[in-house]
Formats: sequence, C-alpha cells, structure tokens
Amino acid sequence: MISQLLDKSYINRMFIFCASAFLFACSSGSSASQSTQPVSAVVKSIYPANNDTDIGISTPIVVTFNTNISESQISAKLIDINNQQISGAVALKISGNGSIYTFTPDHGLLTNTTYKFTLQDSTTSNVSSASISTTFSTQHNYKIFTTSGGYKGNLRGSTASAVTGADGICNADSGNPDKSYYYKAMLTASSERYACVANNICGGLNSQDWVLQPYTGYYNVNDQLIESANGQSVFVFPLTLPFGLSGSDNVWTGLTDSWGSSGDGDSCKAWTSGSSDNKGKCGRSGQTGSGAISNDQQDCNGTRKLYCVMQPTSVLVNPIKGSTTTNYATTISVRFNMVGGVNSATVNTTTFSVIESSPYQDGVAIAGTISSNGEVFTFTPSTALKAGKTYNVSLSSGITSNNGVAISPTVFTFFTPGETKLIFVTQDSWWGDLQEVAKKAGLNATSGITGADSLCGADPQCPAGKVCKAIISDNDTRVACVLSESGVPLCGSGYAKDWVLTADTDYVNTSGVFLGTTNDAGIFNFAMGFQFTTPLSSSGKQWTGLTAGWTSDNKGTCEKWTKGDSGVNQLGGLLGYPDTVDYRSIGSNNAGGCSQYNSQDDFGKYCYTDKIDGCSKRSLYCATQ
Repeated sequence: MISQLLDKSYINRMFIFCASAFLFACSSGSSASQSTQPVSAVVKSIYPANNDTDIGISTPIVVTFNTNISESQISAKLIDINNQQISGAVALKISGNGSIYTFTPDHGLLTNTTYKFTLQDSTTSNVSSASISTTFSTQHNYKIFTTSGGYKGNLRGSTASAVTGADGICNADSGNPDKSYYYKAMLTASSERYACVANNICGGLNSQDWVLQPYTGYYNVNDQLIESANGQSVFVFPLTLPFGLSGSDNVWTGLTDSWGSSGDGDSCKAWTSGSSDNKGKCGRSGQTGSGAISNDQQDCNGTRKLYCVMQPTSVLVNPIKGSTTTNYATTISVRFNMVGGVNSATVNTTTFSVIESSPYQDGVAIAGTISSNGEVFTFTPSTALKAGKTYNVSLSSGITSNNGVAISPTVFTFFTPGETKLIFVTQDSWWGDLQEVAKKAGLNATSGITGADSLCGADPQCPAGKVCKAIISDNDTRVACVLSESGVPLCGSGYAKDWVLTADTDYVNTSGVFLGTTNDAGIFNFAMGFQFTTPLSSSGKQWTGLTAGWTSDNKGTCEKWTKGDSGVNQLGGLLGYPDTVDYRSIGSNNAGGCSQYNSQDDFGKYCYTDKIDGCSKRSLYCATQ
C-alpha cells in the first residue's frame, strides 16, 4: 500500500465543505445544451451600459451571455424611472438566440429621460437574486432646420474648408432655433464629410465627420419627430415628416439617393465654386422620400438653402459607442461640438477618463495620455486594452467651452471581445502515472504536469503551431484556486500557479461550438451558476485533480500524476465527467483509481470500487494557450 485511498467519504466531506462555503447549488445537474442557471450570473455585457448618456431613442438593448440561454428563461422590462406610476413598462420585442439577444422598444423612447432596463430569470420568483439591471439616459431633442437664407455653391468662402464654411452658415443663420448648441450642415464634401464609403456601408468608422448619430431621433423646430436614424446613422425613407416646415426649397446636399457622395462634379467642386459652369446635387425640403436629399442638379451660381443638424456636445468617434473593437492597441477619440470651441486646457486625464470593468469586477481607471487635433481629443492608453472588457469613456463637467460653458457629464461605452481558444478531450487515455507515460512516448516529462502537457501537445486535435496544456492540477506546481482557512476558494492572480485557462476568454470545442467564457480569475464560475453550452464529450471520465470549486487536494492527484499502473496501490485521482455541463464536468465529487488494481491477496489482484469510481485509464482536458 503506497498511501491512503482517496475514498468517496473523504471527497464528500471536502465537497460539502467547499460547496457550502462557495454557495454551490449541487443539484442533479443537466447535460442539456441550454443553461438553467440564473441569467444574471452569465451576462457578459449589456448595451446601453450602466450610466450611459445620450442614448438614441430608437436604440435596441443588446444582451450578450457567456453561455447559451433559452428565450423561455429570460424576461425583461424597461421603465422610465422618473414616471414609473404614469408610464409603466415600455413594451419590448425580443429577438435572437443562443448567447445574444436583442430587446427593441415597440416605439421610440422619450428624450431627456432616464430608463432602467432589468433582465430577469423567468424561471424563478426570486427577482433580486436572478436579475441584473442597467440605467441609462436618452438623447436631447436634436433639431434639423432649413436655413432661412439661400447661398451660392461656394460655401467655403474665406474659411479653411468647405465644411467649416457650411457649418458656420448654419450657426449664423437666422433660422437657427437654439444658439446654445452647435450645428453642422447635412451635406457631403469630398474627404471632409461623408456618410458612407459605399452603398449601404455607412456611419461610424465608415463615415467622416458625419452629422447624424445612430438610432437618434431628429426633430423640426416645432419639436415634431422628423425621423430616427438607423444603426448606420442615416434615415430610411420615407421620412415621417419633411425636413422643411412649408414649401419645398432646393437644398444643397451633394448626396445620392442612398446617402453616397455625388463627387466633386456634383458638389460645386467640393463647395468651392459659385459658377454657373458647375453643378451641385440638391434635395427638396418638402419631400419625404429620397428626393429630400437627392432630387436634381442645380447651377452653382444660384442660391440654395442648407439642412442644419444640431450636434451632441461630444461624440465618441473611435471606437464607436456601443461597438466591440478587436484592436487592443486602439486610441480613444472624442470630438467636441461646442459653440465657441472647446477649452483645451480643461480636457485632461481627470476630466477625460477611461474606466475598465467586467460584469463582476468594479471599474478601474486605466492610465494614459491625451493629445488633440482641433476639436478631436485622443486618449492613448499606456498599455493595450484587455480582452473581454467593458470600457466606459467618462467626460466630466470640468470640460468647458471657450465661452466658459460646461458640458453635461457624459458616459460612452465600448467593448472588447473575449479571446477565443480551444478546449478538447484527448483521444487516448492513461493511468495516473502521466509523467512515465509521456516519457515512454518520447515526450518531455520532468513532472506529472509536464507529462500531461506533453500528452495534450501530442494529441492530433492540438492545432499546428499552438501550445496545448492539460486542464489539471497537482496541488503544487499547477493550481487554479486555493482554499482559504474559512473554506472559500481564492482564485486568479496571487493564488493561481501556471494555470492554463485565460481570464475573460471565450472557449470553443473542436467543432467550433461556443462552450462558455471564463471569468476574470480564469475559471468557469460554477459557483455563480455557469454551465457549458454543450457537454465537453459524450462519454468517458477525465483526470483533473480538481474539486467543484477548482481547488485541489494532495490525495486526489495520483501523487502529482507520477503513480499509476506500476503495481498495486490505493491512490486516487479526482475526476471530471465530460458528459455533464455543470461543476461535475471539472470536479465530479469522485475519484478514480490511479492503477489497474488497489488490492492484492494470495489469490490475485483486484480493483474494489466501493470507495472509488473504478480503476480505468482516463483522458485529459486540454486547452490551447
């Protein structure tokens, strides 16, 4: 006998202690492909995010989960928190499946209003423990007006550029309904301003200094809704109301009927010519179809009007608000649209900050520097952004215009995607002496852990050029979590050693099926109800050396994966059950015999299974690095 057997009674005591301390719900579990855990536990992101401002009145609410969720499991409500008794909940239309769902209000939201969105688990009556919410505020009543005056095609005049000249006309025109806001001309001007880079590829990074914002409602001077822009920051025709209040004036636009740029030949030579020899594309202010922006060509020496659009005081131009950027080295740029211009001395890392967070991690301001180019200020992070994070761009009221007017506190949000890596189950299986097995195969094996890693790396499912390591612990050199004196698992930085799962990372199986997302400690958080979207395998049992709480125990590692079928022993190794989707997939509350036999007498060798889950070879879970 080499050592004490890791029997079921010991494991049960250890499991119950860990489970009660870590609040595990150890039910019978399920191998279904849909999650049955509280939805609040598996939300990856919600947009609009908490405290977001200037949200367009037609903005859909998008919820991303770190596992698949059944539509029948979720319900949501949207409340005007200032008028709950009057308005009640806003009706929401749900669409999507799997891990992404969209909730679209059945009518436009109110402007200048704070809303609370609550996502709730419809399978439980305990709302407080099974719900998650965000609070956001909506846009101002942004107006569009048609200038009172008419102007020839040389809009640039003596200014630095065509758009500067056109914008200056808008802000000085007598028809301007609110001179406390900055206006821009809705026209295309060569490389200075455009809505689309190609047909139906518009808005955001596919535009330049464009005047409309996504999902934002625009009103005439009588506060009547003209239309809401779509997600590409353009209007879909027909409009609800025409841009003009009466009549049908010719208006310089330079636009095609699909919001493209007509080119310099149809924009009075980029709005620098007032000659009758040149033409400019015009819209008609009284129309509601595409003719509102692109009706015909007019001589550049004639006087035409302009469409002028009220601008948000600040706009996140890169990354686009609500977007997910894969460029972890990106800078973060904000354009200020302020009457009199922004006072650059008031824009610094105190008033312009970037907060990094995740659903269950408090936000932390990241370090960086700020530079500027005209009205665009850029925050350059000191280090690369991280995968699977939420970033809030916060602008404080300490930022003022050159006229001394402070901006309203503003929050924009963007996201980074979780990195995608692979988990697979080895095709072969072995006894518990993984070091010796690897050595016999001619692989590197200076310990049980390096032997296990070598076996993963040699498996044909390990992608070429990738490093694959075993999801296994020896309670010494490779550890995911440690058990505190109070019995609470402590995981992640400062506790983990040589751990193989990456924090905030999406994992897939060999078929490319999304399995789930790790938390910021690099584990799948079964304690919060996580379940894999699908079993890791349909059969078999895996060496893991792990409990349900991702801790380890010396009695459950086949003596650090160095003892196996070299004789009769009573050693055990903790097992995972890959045909389950809950905590048992990693820590099953059972151990297997490290060797073929655990007992011997004068009549032979035997494997007694009353205290263990059999004596068999086991496979490994492997993850790409």
